[in-house]
Amino acid sequence: MTHVGDGTSPSLGMRLLLALAAVCLLLPGTAFAGPGLVLDAPVDGPPVRGFDGGTSRYSAGHRGVDLRAATGGPVRAAAAGRVHFAGVVAGRPSVSVDHGGVRTTYTPVRATVSPGQAVSAGDVLGFVVGGHCDGQPCLHWGLTDGTDYHDPMAYLAQRRVRLLPRGSQPSARAPLPAAEIPGPGGRPPVEGRLSSPFGMRVHPVTGVLKLHDGTDFAAPCGTPVRVPWAGEVIRADVSRGYGYRVHVRHDDSLVTAYAHLPRFEVRVGQRLSAGARVGEVGSTGYSTGCHLHWMAWRDDGVVDPMAVLG
Repeated sequence: MTHVGDGTSPSLGMRLLLALAAVCLLLPGTAFAGPGLVLDAPVDGPPVRGFDGGTSRYSAGHRGVDLRAATGGPVRAAAAGRVHFAGVVAGRPSVSVDHGGVRTTYTPVRATVSPGQAVSAGDVLGFVVGGHCDGQPCLHWGLTDGTDYHDPMAYLAQRRVRLLPRGSQPSARAPLPAAEIPGPGGRPPVEGRLSSPFGMRVHPVTGVLKLHDGTDFAAPCGTPVRVPWAGEVIRADVSRGYGYRVHVRHDDSLVTAYAHLPRFEVRVGQRLSAGARVGEVGSTGYSTGCHLHWMAWRDDGVVDPMAVLG
């Protein structure tokens, strides 16, 4: 009997290996085998606009895909995770889900879930709101690791016909971690509308383009402000820009701050349990109205506080 690799028929062995490799390459879904992120489509409709570069939050391009969907139709979680955000961004209702290092985003969606809520793949997150895609109902579906954007269609569990802009190439499938439900999630510090996210913007008071070093929540003055996690008050100061501001250390690497408060209600050294009141919404400092400016630092570097919520 002739055995592959025993030296009697090397050409036959090589041909068998090459044939096996070719079959593997042709099998549908082969590119998605093995560890890593795997997604299910959040709606059943086909793509009407594909991912068009724009991998950075500041670069031009279509940083996601538009999928045809019926107004009022359900939008389902693409993978297991925890709701990172459910609210309004730039006037559009949106939901994002953290999958343990990467997030999927869904817009415009009227949410039926709350931040911090654990979801499984296929769970309903909300319902499509009309008005996107030049008046035609569709869902804008995005994928980000917090720094760069990725094409979610490249991570589908089953291959689909993918819409590509004229002259473009299919998106590379960067290695992303497998979806998982992160540990216990916190909740935003105040019940209110997210009015200005973390990132570059023109300051509404000074008119200067600069980094908006936190997340703003619009809420009536007097609305309670609560810490998402247990911690210790390490600083309480008053400044021209931030007004009354309280800093809370939660662990060796994470500090959060709460600005534009009307007064101090806590003292330095005071321990706060998760959900404890740290103050109330005000409008002190450079402020155009009642709101909370929420800040966060990781290892002494300022970060997007919404990215800290798990």
